[in-house]
Amino acid sequence: MRVGITDSGMKKKILEKSILLLATLLAKPILLAYQSTLKIKVLNRNFVRECQSRNENIIFEFWHEYMILPLLVHANRHMSVLVSQHFDGEVISRILKSFGFRTVRGSSTRGGSAAYLEMKKRMGRGKFEIGFTPDGPTGPRRNAKPGLIKLAVETGAPIIPISVASTNFKRLKTWDRLFIILPFSKCSLVYGKPLYFPKTKDSQKSGQHLQELNEITNNLEGIAQKCLSS
Repeated sequence: MRVGITDSGMKKKILEKSILLLATLLAKPILLAYQSTLKIKVLNRNFVRECQSRNENIIFEFWHEYMILPLLVHANRHMSVLVSQHFDGEVISRILKSFGFRTVRGSSTRGGSAAYLEMKKRMGRGKFEIGFTPDGPTGPRRNAKPGLIKLAVETGAPIIPISVASTNFKRLKTWDRLFIILPFSKCSLVYGKPLYFPKTKDSQKSGQHLQELNEITNNLEGIAQKCLSS
């Protein structure tokens, strides 16, 4: 019995190491080739530039299902991304680093407190930008968790919501219905207006902020779709 467990453990380790090696070597050239086929339209970039001109920290927020295009658009801009401590998070972390991203490891299910403190620490140094999928890593889909609002309230950093649309796409049968833009498609990435949330200890007010963020992010999807026809 012990031998069986050991063999199974060894096979798992070999598989994981193989996946990490492939992610490190192949993900970047494949994704760059894929990106070169896309016709990407970016709307409202001025919202980002205005925050940057004031030397503000920025929290970019987008649903987990739409994470691919925002990460491609923000590559090599010294942006950080919150990534889970699970194995799939390690795979994503390897890919992100190859595109010039920094990572903060942790999620609502593992290492969340340490990740939150690390983000606050980096924001204290100024000029910190982070990508945040508030419904990740396991959902519920399109239901932002309160940690994002707490971070914005305590640091004063604006949240800039992002949404994505495409003329040709496929959705996977995952919990988030991951949005895959098909090669040679016309697609759009739209920034929403920066959202500033005042400091409050009122939990009911924080809940209202969370609901507002959910609604704004969902409504931004329609703007991204209209952008394709303009």
